[in-house]
Amino acid sequence: MILDKIKHAIFIILISATTSTHAGGMLEWTVNDIQLAHGSGFKLGSNYRSTLRILHANGWRYGDNFMFIEFIQRDDIGMEVYGEWYPRLSLGRLSNKDLSFGVFRDFFLVGGINASTEPEGDAFKAYLLGMGTAFKLPNSGFLNLNVLARKQDKISTTGIQITPSWSIPFEIGRLKFKFDGFIDLVSADSSGGKSYILAQPQLLFDVGHLVGHSGSVYMGIEYHYWRNKFGIDGVHDKALQGMLKVIF
Repeated sequence: MILDKIKHAIFIILISATTSTHAGGMLEWTVNDIQLAHGSGFKLGSNYRSTLRILHANGWRYGDNFMFIEFIQRDDIGMEVYGEWYPRLSLGRLSNKDLSFGVFRDFFLVGGINASTEPEGDAFKAYLLGMGTAFKLPNSGFLNLNVLARKQDKISTTGIQITPSWSIPFEIGRLKFKFDGFIDLVSADSSGGKSYILAQPQLLFDVGHLVGHSGSVYMGIEYHYWRNKFGIDGVHDKALQGMLKVIF
C-alpha cells in the first residue's frame, strides 16, 4: 500500500539522518527558537487562543532537519499539542557534486511527519515524502520550496502538499526586521474534502539589536490564515496575533 511505502521511506530518511549525525559527532549548525503568540479569529473551537511554539533546526554532513511542537491553550478543550518534523537529505552532498545553478542552491529528498493530540480519541497524523529545493538569497536569509506526496490517516487517497518557507531580514534606517513564514497548499485528495491554504507570515522587529544582542529577541505580529480549514468548504481562520520570539 502507498501509505506503507511512504512510512517506510520516511523511516529510512529518519534513521539515515539520526545515525549519520551521531556518527559525525558534530552538527554543523543548530538554531532553537521559542515563540509566544496570542490572538483571535479562529474557527471550529475557541475564538481566542494562546500558543507556545518551540522550534529546532540543524544541519549536518548530508542534510538538515526542521521540527516544531506547539502547545495551544484553547478555552473549549484546554491544551492541544501539535508537531511537525521534516528531515532533508542534500542531493548535492550525497553525490559530492555542486548541483547549484541559476537561482537554485541545492536539491533535497524530503520526508515529513505531522501529528496532533486532537481530535480526542482519533488523533491526527499525516505522512509526507517528496523533493525540495533551496534558493540562493543574499545575507542570512533563506527561501525553500518542498513538493510532497501527503497521506493523512483515515483518508484513503494520497494528495500533494506544496510548501514555500522563508526568512528575509531587512533594515529600515538603523532598525532591523525579519519577514518569516510559510504557506501550505494542500490538495483535496489529501484533506479528504476541499483543497486548502494555510499561511503564517510573520513581521518581526529585532528588539535585541537595540541593546546590543541582534538576532536574539523579536517582537511583532503573525497573521494566521487557513482557507477551507481541515478541508471544510467555507470555514476560514483569519487570526492576527501578537508574538514574542526568542532565538538561541
